[in-house]
Amino acid sequence: MTVMTVVYFIVVLGLLIFVHELGHFLVAKRAGVGVLKFSLGFGRRLFGFTKGETEYLVSAIPLGGYVKMVGEDPREVVIDDTGQAFDGAGQLLDLEKSFAHKSVWTRMVIVLAGPGANFLLAVLLFWGVFMLIGRPVFPPVAGRAEADSPAAVAGIQPGDRIVAVMGSPVRTWGEIEAAIEGSKGRSVRLALERDGVRREITVTPERRVFTDFLGDERVVWTIGVGPFITPTVGRLMEGFPAAEAGLRVGDRIVAVNGEPVQTWGDLAERIHTRAGQEVGLTVERDGNRFPLTVTPKASSQQDATGGTVTVGLIGINPVEAFVYERLDPITALVDAGARTTTTSVKILWVLVKIVQGSISPQTIGGPILMAQMTGEQVQQGLLNLIFFTALLSINLGVLNLLPIPILDGGHLTFFCIELLRGRPVSVKKREIAQRVGLVLLVALMIFAFYNDIFRLLARP
Repeated sequence: MTVMTVVYFIVVLGLLIFVHELGHFLVAKRAGVGVLKFSLGFGRRLFGFTKGETEYLVSAIPLGGYVKMVGEDPREVVIDDTGQAFDGAGQLLDLEKSFAHKSVWTRMVIVLAGPGANFLLAVLLFWGVFMLIGRPVFPPVAGRAEADSPAAVAGIQPGDRIVAVMGSPVRTWGEIEAAIEGSKGRSVRLALERDGVRREITVTPERRVFTDFLGDERVVWTIGVGPFITPTVGRLMEGFPAAEAGLRVGDRIVAVNGEPVQTWGDLAERIHTRAGQEVGLTVERDGNRFPLTVTPKASSQQDATGGTVTVGLIGINPVEAFVYERLDPITALVDAGARTTTTSVKILWVLVKIVQGSISPQTIGGPILMAQMTGEQVQQGLLNLIFFTALLSINLGVLNLLPIPILDGGHLTFFCIELLRGRPVSVKKREIAQRVGLVLLVALMIFAFYNDIFRLLARP
């Protein structure tokens, strides 16, 4: 892990923490609650300044932050016989600025503002990218059709550009998939272009049941062909045969054991079936072709039915085959909101699956894994880093809403109980719950660090 990777990680994490705490801060101030401290980080104060009633500071442990509000802890508010309120240091307090003396609805909004700010940041990042750069989509160009699939039977070939489905023009591969899925097995008429010649074919989608990465069965309608992806290296994984053999990002693999490959699917099929066997690659780099020899590493993967199969891997990912479709402000905002919502639901569902045992808890990662992933996104470019930052922001928002005492979700749980009972949960019970929550949080962090270290040690 390089110094620059650590720097980028601190910048990204610092931005997410700042936005989260800023949400609490701005809504608290708007509600008339006094804010005593706004801290990035925990523990010992490194530096800061005071403006008005608020001390703004950066603290030593950069794994979070906090906003300390007037009267946030009811034990620090003492009301004497005259009705005047004092804090723990004996300073006179204005109850109008006390968090604990605001209505339960106001307190709930202040607490929700932190995760809400993280969701809003993700929406704004997506929105800006979709407007200024564009939404990443696959062009409507077909890759290699699966053997005996409806696409193969209909004669679809790699490189065919599908220009219309049932007479309606299409601009992206996603539109083609949506139309095929919507057919529910009815025949679909496709217009495609090949070598400048337009032709029409009819294809009948077939029903397939597959198991997704969460272990859930899904029914889809498909014609057995995906978008065209060239066999060009976009990323190398350290410690795998491709990197050790000398492959580079940008290399195009044109043949495997002398057999030409046209698409990434061709390449993957020939590599996956040769685990542990020596394979000869013909590589094109800067207009020159030369041979390389690799031995794919055997790896266990889940197949479409949920079973486990052994495949050969050499540790490469394809170069991005996306094109970028710029959206108008309204469409971009709607799409950004939808993407943030669906991502939040997926993250929550992954957490449920981990608790149920359907997904291994070994997949949980901590700061080390996050830093590594940040470095990888930086290497892929600014756009990837922006999308990754949005994803982390959504993660932070979802995790903070979990009903664990000490997190925002835990505070919201107490407030909901207060609404139902008509009175707050006792300070003693909240203290006990927060201690339990702290133990759970520390245990989770230790487990995440353990997984991170285990991954590092297990790398070839």
